[in-house]
Amino acid sequence: MKWIKKLLPLLIICVGIAIFGLLVSMRKKPERMEQVYMGPLVEVIEAPPQKIKITVDGQGTVRPDAQINLVPQVSGKIISRNDSFKSGGSFSKGDTLCRIDPRDYLLAVRQANAEVAQSQYRYDVSKQESDLAQREWQRIHGNTKKPSELVLQLPQLRASKAALTAAEARLEGAKLKLERTTLRAPFKGRVRNVQADVGQHINVGQPIAQLYSIERAEIIVPIPDEDLAWFTLPLPFEISESKDASINSVSSINEKKQNIPLQYDGQGAEALVEGVFAGRHSVWSGRVTRTEGEIDPQSRMARIVVEVENPYGNIINGGSPLMVGMFVNVKIAGRYLDNVRVVPRSAIRKSSQESLIWICDTNNRLRFRPVELIRRIQDGMLVHVEMTPDERIIISQLSSATDGMSVRVSTQQREIGS
Repeated sequence: MKWIKKLLPLLIICVGIAIFGLLVSMRKKPERMEQVYMGPLVEVIEAPPQKIKITVDGQGTVRPDAQINLVPQVSGKIISRNDSFKSGGSFSKGDTLCRIDPRDYLLAVRQANAEVAQSQYRYDVSKQESDLAQREWQRIHGNTKKPSELVLQLPQLRASKAALTAAEARLEGAKLKLERTTLRAPFKGRVRNVQADVGQHINVGQPIAQLYSIERAEIIVPIPDEDLAWFTLPLPFEISESKDASINSVSSINEKKQNIPLQYDGQGAEALVEGVFAGRHSVWSGRVTRTEGEIDPQSRMARIVVEVENPYGNIINGGSPLMVGMFVNVKIAGRYLDNVRVVPRSAIRKSSQESLIWICDTNNRLRFRPVELIRRIQDGMLVHVEMTPDERIIISQLSSATDGMSVRVSTQQREIGS
């Protein structure tokens, strides 16, 4: 029994080894399979051709299209003023803003009237005397001799006529000064500030108030000078026809090339003005009316003037006015571009000579494709590139890429700008 207990573990081990050897001898060899390299995993997007309207964005501060200093043309004491003739007051065209004491000017008119009456009397007497001299000459000499002007008293008649004309001119001047004692509004507008009040004596040429128009408002919008090619500009002056079409001519539009010539018309492009007043977002319609005469030498920006008609018209319907001093955003309506694609900026690959994008063709192979850059926009870049409907644009960044290499397309596609 002792020997059996000692040999039993050894026997079990030997049986296990035998069974293991049998199992090993019965196993099949694994089949050898060649693994094909599918290429790197990439993200792609679809960028179908579109017809897109270009918008040029800018910002600016609202200013009045007309602003003047109210300056009296006669001296005197202010005896009355309009209730709106104060800082922030509003008025209509032709409204009386203030009145200067007219009594001195009324007396001047009466005196000028008397001078006219006196000069008229002298002229009438001279005319009668000249006619009498003419009849006396005819009675004595008949038509045999021609009388001199002195005999007919014609110089005296001309002198009295000149004196009458001068007196009438002085009367008109006195009436004009009397009319100027009433200061009227030259346009519909508002008062910025006032430096005079009732009882104050004012002098000729002394500014007493500052007024600005609310009939129209202007926004000065600085934009890069290259953006001038994307919307219609108003003609700065009338261009005459030239025999040589290449001299002083306005080029035609070419919407498919980056080097787009300027487009001029009688009216500039429409614009949308957006601003916030009293916590409310409001919009106004405007139009590009002109460009300022020069490019800013420091920033190299062109300054566009956008004009808004009737900036206070919205208040009739409870809307917000476009007030002077507001900071607003301006969107200038540009031209349409056809057959362009929107791609992320990261999809543009720079080479030594041209810009490229990576295309994934129908066989999942990466292709280099030259691209024409049109314009940078908020969501990416507008480009011209030749693509078939089944091709997609690769947006992944690869450390090394060759034309024709295989790629694996990710099943997740993202939108441009995400």
